[in-house]
Amino acid sequence: MPRERNCRSRLHVEHDFVEADLDAAFALLYAAEDNAASGDRASAQRAIDEAEKAIADGARRLETLADADRASLQIRLQRMRELIERVRSRLS
Repeated sequence: MPRERNCRSRLHVEHDFVEADLDAAFALLYAAEDNAASGDRASAQRAIDEAEKAIADGARRLETLADADRASLQIRLQRMRELIERVRSRLS
C-alpha cells in the first residue's frame, strides 16, 4: 500500500506544479502589461516569453496526471495560451 499512496502523492504534487505554472504565467502577463504601459517593451516581451515557457512546462507535466485532472488543466492551459496571444498582439 505505501507505493500506491506515494504514487497518489506524486500525482498531487504534479497537479500542484501545473497550477503553479498557470499562476506564474498569469503574473508574468500582468508584469508584461505593466512594463508595456511604462514604456519598457523589451521587459514586456521577456515576460511574455517566460509566460509561454511556464505554460509549456505545465503542458509537459499533464502527461503524468489522471484523465480527469488532465482534462480540466488542459482547458485552463489553452485559455492561458489564448490570453498570451492577446497580450502579445496588443503589444505589437
